[in-house]
Amino acid sequence: MDFQQLNEALMNGQPVEHNGIVYKCVSAIIKRNKNGKPVYTAELTDRNNNSVSIVEPAKIKEVVL
Repeated sequence: MDFQQLNEALMNGQPVEHNGIVYKCVSAIIKRNKNGKPVYTAELTDRNNNSVSIVEPAKIKEVVL
């Protein structure tokens, strides 16, 4: 996903997929400073609301319902 798609997924609360696993939603977009450049990662909440995973946005796919 690019940043715009990631932001839309965050605001819509839609399910997403990463490495073959379907997650409940994107729960946060994280911006970090790495060598003076912004680096974005996404926080994904699992379907049972038990845990989150921090992943690269480029590896996230939209789940079509």
